Amino acid sequence: MTTLPLSLARRRFHCRGSALIMVFWLIAMLSMIIYSMHTIVSHDLELTISQKNAFRARQLAEMGINWAMNPSVKKFDTAILQQGGGEGGGGGIIPLEEGESFWVKIRGEGGRMNINALLQNDVPHRDFVTKLFNLWGLDNEQADALFDCLIDWTDAGDEQLLHGMERKAYLDRDQVEQSPYPFNRPFYTLEEVRLVEGFAMIEANVPDWRDYFTIYSAGKLDVNEAEAKVMAAAAVACKGTSDPQRDFEDALKDANELVSHRFGADELEDTEDDRKLTAAEVIAGFGLSNDPGSSEGAMATAIFGENDPTVHIESVATVGEYRKRVVLIVRNRTQNPQILSREEVPLFQ
Repeated sequence: MTTLPLSLARRRFHCRGSALIMVFWLIAMLSMIIYSMHTIVSHDLELTISQKNAFRARQLAEMGINWAMNPSVKKFDTAILQQGGGEGGGGGIIPLEEGESFWVKIRGEGGRMNINALLQNDVPHRDFVTKLFNLWGLDNEQADALFDCLIDWTDAGDEQLLHGMERKAYLDRDQVEQSPYPFNRPFYTLEEVRLVEGFAMIEANVPDWRDYFTIYSAGKLDVNEAEAKVMAAAAVACKGTSDPQRDFEDALKDANELVSHRFGADELEDTEDDRKLTAAEVIAGFGLSNDPGSSEGAMATAIFGENDPTVHIESVATVGEYRKRVVLIVRNRTQNPQILSREEVPLFQ
């Protein structure tokens, strides 16, 4: 038998060891490639599913808007406005898959006070707004100053009111050479109101101030759409008493009774037995004067109204863990509808 030299045997042994290391290295590299490909494919699959769910949620939200835009559909038509696919799918008028649903609420935009309408520079509205600011913690001087600033912001001229602020005052305040303030036009959004000098006091005292105001309603506060707190605040501002906080508590009790009466016998909102209130009923319910010849009566009849044609439609759709909300504000839904605003917001649970 021939025996290999020792150096050759060692060389062959080292070659076998290097080949084994290469095999392990290739296995490791292939494993990393496979893992990376799996991660990429899984991510793409999740992204595709999310995009599909997002698109489907938008479809359902738009479907809810379309249902609600039909003037024949009423607020209490829950079979139409609230649809969902239960276990195994189906359910509702439209066959939906499991985990799919949409919920639509129709309410009048007139349930909040139109801040642009309130800034008409006449005595009843000035008195009303300043008394409303008194209710929200401002003294008479602060309330007058804020009202003047609001007027200067929304009127077309550059003539500054006694306590107001026009462009030069904003330039001096901000220590700048140019300033876009004030806009000298009505408010286009409620967020613009926050830019007015002095309004920060209202934000600090009334964090939910947006619940009281709108820019889209026809003008008067619709007594069949307003929340109890909004009607109570309006009633106190019409009275203009020396202790608005105490009077607000009493007015809120009256407002809750009016809202309960508005909801009908079942005391549930948006049901078939809901009844309509008249502005005169609400004015009397708060103990306000209905004599247009008196200052209180003139203010009450200028503030409270009914049958506002502006409608706020909110549609929320759910597909799995993805949600989409579409808000549409429409005037004259029953005939020749005019879209005033459209907002689309993705919501994640």
